[in-house]
Amino acid sequence: MRKRILPLLALLSTACFGAPRYQSPTTPVPASLARVETRDGDVASAAPVQAGTSDSLPRVRGGGSVTVIDRGGPTSFLRELRDSTLSLLLSEARRSSNDVRVAEARLVGARASRRLASLDLLPTITAIGSTTRQQQSVAAVPGLTRQLPQQQYWDMGFDASWELDIYGRVARNVRAQQAFVASAEYGLEDVSMSVMAEVARSYFELMGAQQQLAVAQRSAETQRRIVKLTEERLAAGRGTAFDTERAKAALYLTLAVSPALEAQIAGSRERIAVLLGKTSDALPASLSAAPKLPQLPDTLYVGSPEQLIRRRPDVQAAERQLAAETMLLGAARADYLPRLTLSARAGYLATSFDSLSRTGTSRLLIGPVLSFPLFDLARVNQRTELVHARVDQARAEHNAAVTRALNEGQASLVAYDRAHARLAILAEAEASSARAADLAQQRFEAGLTDLLQVLDAQRTLLEAENQLVMGHTAAATALVAVYKAVGGGGGLGPVR
Repeated sequence: MRKRILPLLALLSTACFGAPRYQSPTTPVPASLARVETRDGDVASAAPVQAGTSDSLPRVRGGGSVTVIDRGGPTSFLRELRDSTLSLLLSEARRSSNDVRVAEARLVGARASRRLASLDLLPTITAIGSTTRQQQSVAAVPGLTRQLPQQQYWDMGFDASWELDIYGRVARNVRAQQAFVASAEYGLEDVSMSVMAEVARSYFELMGAQQQLAVAQRSAETQRRIVKLTEERLAAGRGTAFDTERAKAALYLTLAVSPALEAQIAGSRERIAVLLGKTSDALPASLSAAPKLPQLPDTLYVGSPEQLIRRRPDVQAAERQLAAETMLLGAARADYLPRLTLSARAGYLATSFDSLSRTGTSRLLIGPVLSFPLFDLARVNQRTELVHARVDQARAEHNAAVTRALNEGQASLVAYDRAHARLAILAEAEASSARAADLAQQRFEAGLTDLLQVLDAQRTLLEAENQLVMGHTAAATALVAVYKAVGGGGGLGPVR
């Protein structure tokens, strides 16, 4: 038996120590990320890179309205927007959001698991105290037994055991728990960033709806003046009832826009309140105003793919998860090998409580214990297979996170670039519509044109103003998407 077991132990030891050390994985960038077309058809290309390299992301340049810089020091885009209300909301979201609290609790649990695993490196010492009553039988003569008097034993002392981590099983488990802690920390950062991005998006949507409502109210006031003018012209015999009714219809259609916008404003306020973990009546009073949407930057810093990946907390969390599972796989493989434990028992054993600690009642047992799962290898094998499957899953999730990060970064930059370009066009359209509406109003009051042209010019102006506000809102929310896609920590704004 000894000749068979020793070679088996040697083989298992070789298999355990032959396992490769964990190395951070690299993921090739998809070929689609190496090419992006701008508005004028210019092509910016970059060679395929791997996570961990420093090649540049494709730049949105040429005919684009936004310049993407891959060098220089980043600055926070929140500071560049200079919106005190938004900054207050984001700080409150990071502190009070229920989603953030869940992630914080998960982190606390991971840290407790790490401390618990670290204690396995130390001896285990327990105090014991027991009392037992027993009665034994002895053979008096062949075939006959007699019972001895009952005796009661008192036992008090300490038990200690310490596993000598020869093959690193405990140490691997401790490192795995530390990696889980790091993953939970990145997870908390990812949740915080997602909540803050959602707060910013809802805030910009709220501001956009408030501005649309203000546009509708201004337009309604202008149309009320037109209705009053047509009524005065009708009373003076210089107008028609048709013009008056048509002006009233245009006014009512504009007024009908307000309830839907008011409902949208209320919905945005409720979403912000939920994200902040409070009720809507506890929101800052400044949210009730209709401030202008912020001036958006036309130069963004995003860095290289390596920097983007290092800033993305979801990618870093996935990488630490993979590292933890890999270390647990090493710990599971160590279960194939013998465990050597030093055990000790010290204390007193006596037949009465009063005689404890007297001379002759002390006891001391010290010795090594060698254990090996000789008849339990099937369970060890299945546990190892289970951990190996989790490693494969973690590796696939990490690769997916890297690819998703690169694609989201590229898509968000293009979306923001196009939204920024569209915003400039809408601004020109709104300015022209305002001039046309003013001219139509002047010509109508002078009697040089009919009311139809005035109403048409007003309708065009209202649509242009609405489109401008919606375009500004879309560009602002696209900027938030860039913030989230590049990992939040990479600043957005003018490069110093």
